Amino acid sequence: MSFAKFSSDFLMETFTLVDNLFINEHLPYCDEKQIKVYLYGLYLCTCPATDNSVDALCARLDMTENEILNAYAFFEDAGLVQILSKQPLEVKYLSLKKAMQPPKKYKSERWNDFNLHLQHLFPERMLTPNEYNEYYMFLEDSKLEQDAMLMIVQYCIDLKGMNVRYPYILTVARNWVADGVRTAADVEDKLNEYDKQSEQMRALLSALGRKGGADLEEKQMLLKWTRSWGYELDAILTAIKTLKGAKSFKKLDGKLDEFYRMSIFTAEEMKDYQAHREHLKELAIAVNKNLGVFYESFEHEIEVYIVPWTAKGFEDEALKKIAHHCFITHVRTLEAMNNVVNKFYAQGLLTAESIDEYLHAQIEQDGKIKRIIEQSGRSRSVTPSDREFYRIWTTLWGFEDELIIYAAQQAVGKTYPTPYINQLLSSYKSKGVSTVEQAKRLPEFSADAPHKANFEEREYSQEELHSIVTSIDSLSDADI
Repeated sequence: MSFAKFSSDFLMETFTLVDNLFINEHLPYCDEKQIKVYLYGLYLCTCPATDNSVDALCARLDMTENEILNAYAFFEDAGLVQILSKQPLEVKYLSLKKAMQPPKKYKSERWNDFNLHLQHLFPERMLTPNEYNEYYMFLEDSKLEQDAMLMIVQYCIDLKGMNVRYPYILTVARNWVADGVRTAADVEDKLNEYDKQSEQMRALLSALGRKGGADLEEKQMLLKWTRSWGYELDAILTAIKTLKGAKSFKKLDGKLDEFYRMSIFTAEEMKDYQAHREHLKELAIAVNKNLGVFYESFEHEIEVYIVPWTAKGFEDEALKKIAHHCFITHVRTLEAMNNVVNKFYAQGLLTAESIDEYLHAQIEQDGKIKRIIEQSGRSRSVTPSDREFYRIWTTLWGFEDELIIYAAQQAVGKTYPTPYINQLLSSYKSKGVSTVEQAKRLPEFSADAPHKANFEEREYSQEELHSIVTSIDSLSDADI
């Protein structure tokens, strides 16, 4: 252990140096998450006392472990880092100057035609050995055809100009390979797919207030929205109208993702949802007030709780009543309330009136159970097990309250009154007793007395016992 270390204040006041090679050669071709991972990881390298576990990194950057691993895989391909271990994640940052040198030699004759055509695409500058090497490595690993790679390079030049660098080109190629592109014909199909988007893209850019063309990432977003998620252009244009503030592809992607997760696909559904949104917010405020909680933002609550509840058919007043019921029964979180809502849903209680009737019936039933408890010589609150016993005595065994109260009176002074009542009522059931008059004519019941039976005891085989147990398991309440 080191005898001296920097204070946290000292570390916060120092600097993390970023090599200009990274800024010039790599940063322009990284996405936002990749930049966050690289820079924050670089900072952690200079602060050994800081928690640099992958869990801490995920929490700090608000990213998943898979996203972080993908970012580092991107930088490993560029020669900037080395992934020493994936589980647990361990990464070593490498010298950028060494990353600019080709780590592997390739036989030149194999790549002569490729080199010639690739250099021809960049007439204004000479390609470096390191650039060639990066293309070689990618082609070997991905099994992408050389002609397909050259077509992708030309596409990126058309999109970004002659200054486009190989990290960007290889990122495009990597994404296309992930979509199944391997041959020149595959690239041609991909480009045709983008061409078919041209009219849609022009309408989309106009609605966003954008001038000029779309970049590759934006074209891929449009493909995702239309091909993968199934949105028509009119629905996407309607989604743009719901955006607040400055409009962008990124904001639109987030809004369509929200709609997609809520199974909202058409323009009409989006219009109805937006009109309904304010109503849902008012309902969320009322539910929170009755539940006794407060949240500054309602977006998460509406999506996770309010929308699913209303989709099940609950009336607004019913949800407010359930929230109030939860409050007085010390249920004070939305997740706990969700469990209560699901219980009411399972009973088919979706309106305020039906919930009121149910609660009134429960209160009346608790009053009856309370009287039974008092008649057995006790004074306490009603418990869930009391309600279950009462359900069995009345619904399954078919006893009226009068006979149950009589049984409770016989339990006065007993050490365990409830088991005694259960045993006494069980004996009534076996003897066909259904009234207090019939019960009074029976000899005094003793739970401790041995029971005599007029039948011959016998032993059962394993097969017979298994058959009996199976038949008991299949009994329904009606059978009992």
